Amino acid sequence: MVLGGVAYLGLRPPAAIVPYLTADRPAAAAGQDAPPVTGQPETRIAVAGDTGTGDAAERATVARMVAEGEQRPYDAVLLLGDLIYDAGDAALLDRAVRTPFAPLLDGGTRLLPVLGNHDYGSGEQQDILTGLGQERPWYVAREGSLRIVVLDSNRVQDAEQTRWLRATLATPQPRGIWTVAAMHHPAYSAGHHGSDMAVRRAWGPLFADAGVPLVLAGHDHDYQRSTPQEGVTYVVSGAGAGTRRVGSADFTAVSSATLHYLDLLVYRDRIVGRAIDQDGNLVDSFTLTRADVAG
Repeated sequence: MVLGGVAYLGLRPPAAIVPYLTADRPAAAAGQDAPPVTGQPETRIAVAGDTGTGDAAERATVARMVAEGEQRPYDAVLLLGDLIYDAGDAALLDRAVRTPFAPLLDGGTRLLPVLGNHDYGSGEQQDILTGLGQERPWYVAREGSLRIVVLDSNRVQDAEQTRWLRATLATPQPRGIWTVAAMHHPAYSAGHHGSDMAVRRAWGPLFADAGVPLVLAGHDHDYQRSTPQEGVTYVVSGAGAGTRRVGSADFTAVSSATLHYLDLLVYRDRIVGRAIDQDGNLVDSFTLTRADVAG
């Protein structure tokens, strides 16, 4: 492997010099063991993107989810697209999704799929959704105090979808409900593919106007967290089964080319996000709070 002109012969370079080789922007918490869950989260969600390889890397990510979930199991696992590589062959659902995630699903964890660009490759995207228990590519999933608005960013120009999103975000919610959005293509990314400007232009103002605190995406095979953009934090979690080099931009708070998943702990007054690598170390940790449920 060659990073920044330096050969490592397949060995992982020392953590202290990785940012200089990759242009990562590591979090202060990076490298620390993921601590035990504190308090009693109302909802817990495991999030991973671009997992659909069916290989050892995907299984290792799931194994880490299982290990971290022993103390407080996951209510749902949210997969941020590219469910089946390379071309969305629905016949590979078992190999790419059901079998790797069986350790979670068999224990009652709910699967929430998002369509990625590779899932459209064979034209069988609807078969993939149906096989995973969803009928529409955009939908709302409710888990405890968390409302997840799932979108199909392959069809960001679909006027019907945007009308649905606007109406969904405008629907009054009971006090204490969090709303998080999830899609495949990131509105803010300093990774291989970069920011999807169509997503940013079409949906970014809607998220900001509705006070959505967190938007999740995959597509770029890395981890990234933005600084708040009009009050919204954007996270890329697309390294569930593979990585690519990532850099940073003026909106970047944290970036890392590390195999990981995102652990979302939802409390009444806060959401805690912890990106955890396959060894159980933190890649990043952040907390989002809101005033309307304090006290």
